[in-house]
Amino acid sequence: MTPRKYDMSQRAAAREETRRRIVEATAKLHGERGVFGTSWRDIAEEADVSVATVYSHFPSLDELLPACGQLVMERARPPSPDAAVEVVGDTDDLRERLARVAHELFGFYERGGPHLEVDARERELPGMREWEESQRATVLVFVRQALGRRADARKATLLSAFFDLPTYKALRTRGVSPNRAAETVAEAAACLVEHGE
Repeated sequence: MTPRKYDMSQRAAAREETRRRIVEATAKLHGERGVFGTSWRDIAEEADVSVATVYSHFPSLDELLPACGQLVMERARPPSPDAAVEVVGDTDDLRERLARVAHELFGFYERGGPHLEVDARERELPGMREWEESQRATVLVFVRQALGRRADARKATLLSAFFDLPTYKALRTRGVSPNRAAETVAEAAACLVEHGE
């Protein structure tokens, strides 16, 4: 009887499957409890692996957070700054341009759910700070595109706050639908542009 050849591809596939389960378990738990409310033991139990296996795949939070973040972003489909021109389109109606931006960004916030919320302690993590800065920059690109020729830096920065996640969350917490939240923000922003200083 000949010894069976060791199949490296099966081992690699099993390792990849374990890694996927760990990342999915982490994303689920971070959405429910936050980063600091989730222990390695919690992740191991949710993924049905040992704590040592979690550490073997991800020796620290610095390795685990980017993998988890990538999975969450694949599911939430964040708008790319490059898409701003297409999203805004060619209409000259300022309210319509702002509404398109609001619908695009608020749709992302809705898909991302609790994964997008960052508490004060989590903001100390370099990856989280980087993500928040990137998100603010994306919102600013969309707002500038919507404002078109009316876009001076000060006004665009001020109006960007209308389209940020905290504004969206405040409206949703008060029972406003995602569609109505987008329309309300667009209307308020347009009024500020048209009747502001």
